Amino acid sequence: MESKMEDLPKPLLVAFGNPLLDMTAVVKDRSLHDKFGLPVDGQLEVSNKQRAIFSQVKENYPVEYTAGGCALNSSRVFSWVLGEPERVVFVGGIGKDEHARRLSTIVQQSGVVTRFVEVEDQPTGTCVALVLGACRCLCADIGAANTCDPEHVFNSRLLPVLEKAEYIYVEGYFITHSFPTTLQIAKYAQQHKKTFVFNLCGSYVCENHPNELTELLPYVDILFGYVEEYKTLDKFVDVEKVSQSHSNCPDNISHDVLLVLRALRGEEQIVKDKNKGAEEDHNVQKNGIVEKSSNHSSLTNGVINGSNGDVVNGVGSGKLNGYSNCDHDVMVERGASKQKLVVVTKGPSPLLYVDNHIVRERCVPPISPKDIIDTTGAGDSFVGGFLAALSRRRKLNHCLDCGTWTAQKLLQQKGCTLPTYAATFLSGD
Repeated sequence: MESKMEDLPKPLLVAFGNPLLDMTAVVKDRSLHDKFGLPVDGQLEVSNKQRAIFSQVKENYPVEYTAGGCALNSSRVFSWVLGEPERVVFVGGIGKDEHARRLSTIVQQSGVVTRFVEVEDQPTGTCVALVLGACRCLCADIGAANTCDPEHVFNSRLLPVLEKAEYIYVEGYFITHSFPTTLQIAKYAQQHKKTFVFNLCGSYVCENHPNELTELLPYVDILFGYVEEYKTLDKFVDVEKVSQSHSNCPDNISHDVLLVLRALRGEEQIVKDKNKGAEEDHNVQKNGIVEKSSNHSSLTNGVINGSNGDVVNGVGSGKLNGYSNCDHDVMVERGASKQKLVVVTKGPSPLLYVDNHIVRERCVPPISPKDIIDTTGAGDSFVGGFLAALSRRRKLNHCLDCGTWTAQKLLQQKGCTLPTYAATFLSGD
């Protein structure tokens, strides 16, 4: 069941999350939603009364089994976009049952190396996805995924993997049960100059765990989330107070999170990128392949580097605050510190991102509603695509466009299943 690490190429990414066996069922009406008190479009962990949804779906609907869970989805997509197996290692708790065997097979076929924490007395986590048109309701019973203690991570089995990786990713749902582990991972990443990536994942994470997010936020290098999750974060976490407490650290991500929250309230200026969808003035996308340009910023191990190498006291020669007078995308390395990045996805609407303390808006190319089969895992796919491009040292805008491109490919799949064809966005690297 366990992936082998012998002869493993250097892992680029280690991801932590709740591994789930997804059961996708296409429904024609809201009868199940009404019976069990479920949202038509949303996600939740089932209560004892709602747990019967699993047996009823299996008995009454054709079910397609896929691997699920935010970080696991992103890991599988990362591997697909990168086109290289065994460059991502996934960590999370599973049971010792048939669901675990089925899940392990699916994951390993996608090229992801597993370091599962096997739990004796808990079943493998499962999730029912009720697909109603373009809406989907995710009902999870995470079971063994609740278990991942610090001793399961910081040991001779996993520590060598963390030492080799450049990026460490934790999904928001993971902190609901394993926050001490998450905090220790974040501190490890900071101490060892790894890029620590975090995804808010769900509004209820922000609503129910504000203290944990308050403590974790200063350690984050790259933050992802859907617009509604940021709005919930704004309601339950005093980000302004966090930002003030780190006023002596100008590159702390809390400052940029505060900027994007103000922008969502209409209190902060938003600068629009010049791109039209995934096409840019200096980067023309052809058949899914983006031609590289020499004057856009790149992200290297979490640090955004300028293209011309002219850096004077941390500011590029001839630039104001690291930006060219004619191209807002040119950025320079800020000394030895890691550049922070905040990304807000908004479905088909232009995404927002905060880079060098400026809130920017970037359009996404349109996709016909008739081409959308299932929205399950779209946000996870964006993260996987972004991180794949990032690991290839692509420029920031390329990473954002790769995330969008990837999400749109997965929207045309049922469940978060990988396409049978090879990803082309990074072709030619």
